[in-house]
Parts: sequence; C-alpha cells; structure tokens
Amino acid sequence: MTKRSSNVDLFRTLAAVLVVLLHVLGYGGILTNTTPHEVKHWAARFFESLSYCAVDCFALISGYLMVNKSIKLRSIINLWFQVLFYSVLFAVAFYVFVPETRNIEELVFSVFPVMRRTWWYVSAYFALFFVIPFLNKAVENISRHTYKKFLLLVLLVVCILECVTRRDPFVIGLGYSPIWLIIVYLFGAYIRKYNLAQKISAGKSILGFFAAITVTFISEIVLYFLTERILGQPRGYDMLLSYTSITVFLSAVFLFLFCLNVKINSVASKIIKIFSPAALGVYLIHVHPNVFYNILSGSCANLANKPLVIMLVGVFLVTLGIFVVCSIVDLLRIQLFKLIKVNLWSEKIENKMGSIYLRIFEK
Repeated sequence: MTKRSSNVDLFRTLAAVLVVLLHVLGYGGILTNTTPHEVKHWAARFFESLSYCAVDCFALISGYLMVNKSIKLRSIINLWFQVLFYSVLFAVAFYVFVPETRNIEELVFSVFPVMRRTWWYVSAYFALFFVIPFLNKAVENISRHTYKKFLLLVLLVVCILECVTRRDPFVIGLGYSPIWLIIVYLFGAYIRKYNLAQKISAGKSILGFFAAITVTFISEIVLYFLTERILGQPRGYDMLLSYTSITVFLSAVFLFLFCLNVKINSVASKIIKIFSPAALGVYLIHVHPNVFYNILSGSCANLANKPLVIMLVGVFLVTLGIFVVCSIVDLLRIQLFKLIKVNLWSEKIENKMGSIYLRIFEK
C-alpha cells in the first residue's frame, strides 16, 4: 500500500467513525435527553459539529480517487451485491428473530434496496456513478480558472444562500441528494487534479478543520440563546448544521487535506489497511432501518444522565464498539464474497450487459 493510498484510507476510516459518532449522539439519544441549559448538551453539540462532515468526506474521496480512472461497471455491480446482501440479511434476520418487527412487505422488497432508498447515500451514489464519466470529461477539458470560478459560485449559491435563506430552491435536500454528491465529487476531483494537498500543510489543514467546526458550534450557541431571548423560543440555531453548510463542507475539505499530508507510521498503516475496506460496511450495517430504529435508537439515553466526563467516555466507547463490531462483520462478508467468487459474477454481468448494449446501440 503506497503512502498516498494509506492517507486516503485513513480519511475513509475516520469518515466511517464520524458517521457512527454522529448517529450515536443523535439517534442514540444523547442530544434529545440533555437540555440546552446543560453543559453536557453543548459538549455533545460540539462533537456533533465535528462529525457532521462525514457524508461530505465520502463524496470527496469518490472525486479524488475516480477523476482519473476509467469507470468499470463491475464496481457498481459489486456495490449492489454488497447492498443487497445486507438488505436481505437484516430483513430476514429481524423477520425470524424479532417477531414484533415482522413486515412481509419489507421482506419482499428487501431485494430492491437501491430503488427503495433503504440507505439514502447508496441510492444517491448510484445516480452519481452513472454521470461520473461525463463529470471526468468535463474536469479534463475545463480550464483551471473556469473550474475554480464554478466551484466558488457553487459555494456561494448553494452553501451560503441556502443556509441564510433556509430554503431549498435547487432541490438539494440539505445534501441528501445526488446533486450534492456530484458537487462534492467535483471538489474532490479538483483537489486531485491540482495537487491542492501539496499547497496546504497538515498543520494549517487541521487548524482550518477546527476553525470551521468552531464557527459551526459557536453559531449554534449564539443563535439559540439570542433567538430565545428576542423571539421567546429558539429558532434557526442549526442553520450551519447541514451537509451543504459552508462550514461543515470546509471542515470536510480541511480534514481531507490533513489526512493527505499527515505522516503515518508502519504500525498505523497496517491497522488502517485492515479496517479501511470495511468503511462502507460500517455504514450499511448500523444504518439499516431495522438496526437503526430497533437497536441504535435511544440506546445511549442513559448516558445522558451521567456526569459529563462519563457521558463523553461512554459515547466514544459505544462509537468505537459499533465501528469495530460492524467492521468485523463486514470483513467476514468480504471473505464470504471471495469464497463464492462474487467478483467473477460481477464481471460476467458486466460482459453480458456490454454485449446487450452493443446489440441495441451499435447496429
């Protein structure tokens, strides 16, 4: 594994951990079981601000890694097999072992996870995947000056305007959409094409990261208590807390630049190499609706009643535990897929679809 791939894998692994942390704080019940007049609540809010960039991190990786690559259909087929595996596995497991969650419709339609948006990010990524060849062609031919102006315009119109107006005129859905993934993909591609990591050191990058999340966090505190005093109830205090927020997006970019520049020793590199392939699996497992709403939801509510230090230690231990357990499960799934030669199936499907395409469009 090269130094640069180790650095990208570090970023991918951190993104997976941040996704889990974000969900432990939110759906785990920490934020909903503490009040804004408690220090514990704002401590949890700080780490929420820190982890909110996770989705943008994954999209940046896609742009960085795929901008110079020839897109193979087998890669999206492999992803579909992985998604299908977990969709059917959890649907069947909960139907058999958790009778109160039985839903025959869910069981039947578990074979259509992408169409049913079982995981919104996966469905959005499928849409992104099929436009990547066109995005890459545009990136290849556009001048750097025009490219930079376009990205700055996107930041101004999408990230800033939507946050300020609290509207969604471009139907980006606060980042829960293929359009936002396409935008972030183009930023990742820019970082790769123009070697942006070489121009911003690891030290400056980590300072930029903490500056961005601090602005997000401070804005929440100020807007909460200011609107509460003026309007009688807090309003709009989370205006910078979305995937399309300028500060959240910049925190993802700065964290990426930091990971690309940080020095990784051989021991850390080996650990990263073990866990990185399971990063997507961590997301798929703990965010599957059956797991998310029947196991994770409210599971950490009791921690909210503990002293601050114990609460935070508990949150981090739960986050690490979920990450490790899900990683182990997905690493086992990877070995199973190798055993039954799923990759060969993907290649056969790719070849078959290619022949069908030629018959239809090349005659």
